[in-house]
Amino acid sequence: MLRNVPGSIRIARLLGIDIRIHFSWFLIFFIVVLSLADSFGAENVTWSDTKSFVIAVIAAVLFFLSVLGHELAHALVARRFGMDVSSITLFVLGGVANLAKEPPSAISEFLMAAAGPATSIVIGLIGIVVAVFTPSLIQSAPALQPIQPVALYIGRINLLLAAFNLLPGFPLDGGRVFRSILWGILKDRVAATRVAARGGQVVAALLVLAGVVLAFRLDATINGLWLAFIAYFLWNAATSTLQQERITSVVSGAKVGPLMTTDFKSTPPGVMVGQVIRDLVLPMNLRAIPVVSGDRFVGLVAIGDLRKVDQARWAETPVEAVMTPASEFPTVSPDDPLSTALERFGATDLPLLAVIKDGRLVGVLYREAVIGYVRMQEMVAPQGRR
Repeated sequence: MLRNVPGSIRIARLLGIDIRIHFSWFLIFFIVVLSLADSFGAENVTWSDTKSFVIAVIAAVLFFLSVLGHELAHALVARRFGMDVSSITLFVLGGVANLAKEPPSAISEFLMAAAGPATSIVIGLIGIVVAVFTPSLIQSAPALQPIQPVALYIGRINLLLAAFNLLPGFPLDGGRVFRSILWGILKDRVAATRVAARGGQVVAALLVLAGVVLAFRLDATINGLWLAFIAYFLWNAATSTLQQERITSVVSGAKVGPLMTTDFKSTPPGVMVGQVIRDLVLPMNLRAIPVVSGDRFVGLVAIGDLRKVDQARWAETPVEAVMTPASEFPTVSPDDPLSTALERFGATDLPLLAVIKDGRLVGVLYREAVIGYVRMQEMVAPQGRR
């Protein structure tokens, strides 16, 4: 479970959650299909190449559906504890549930993190059971014979997926379980996160060592390189977590209000795109502009939105036709902790957040202002806090 994975496309919406596929998924799907086709063909010599390939595609689809089930389990438990999950992304290393904020308590994180591996274990056991009992059915229905190798693969791969995810390295599920236990014991999420993230770095280093052994001593170069790639990802994620926690501790106690800007430019929803570009974007170099009706925030129009409109239609296209509606845009209030704003910025690439109080737009919080504040705090903070 991580934050945004850029470079993905939405393919469906399930239970109110966007299901997205990262471009790297197509590569791993292709590799899995080819590997399975070779494996199925070698184990079932009577199958044609075409049959082996078709069965491999079915098995690969079922595997990635089980990964989706793993992430949906995370998402549903997260919702139970009031954590918004806007999307799930399938990518080269499995799946990612995009959480808008961190878990509110140790028990919520424990249950949320454990839900994914538990789901994979259940799917894995079902696959193994089906594979065990299928041979008795094949005698009366030979057409069912492909079920056995597919079920066996789904069973094994899901049990391996659960075992890998339970490694005690943050941000793997096992690392999150470990952090939740430390959090419950220490009553300090920041301290628990530091220990768990360091654990993630240790696990990453051990995976690199295992990859070297596989590549050079056991003559399994591909598997060794794959482990090294996973280790690189895990190391970066753990290191990023440590950096985020350090920043969170730096802004501890700060509020949004003092950093927000009340002197900002906005536009009504009925103004044409051409006028906004001419009067606001070009002369003031604005990358995003709040759209307001009276003093009510109704949306945000960014450079990316404006670029979607052909120049010939600038004079006839109102801003409201291309803006991002307020309901899809993260906001903060003046009394929110600055750490909340950091979480909201993590869920979007936009340069500002709307600051709302009593339903009114009272200011905007620029990303640059938060970054500048963090840098200044780090410069003046005592050495021990860094």
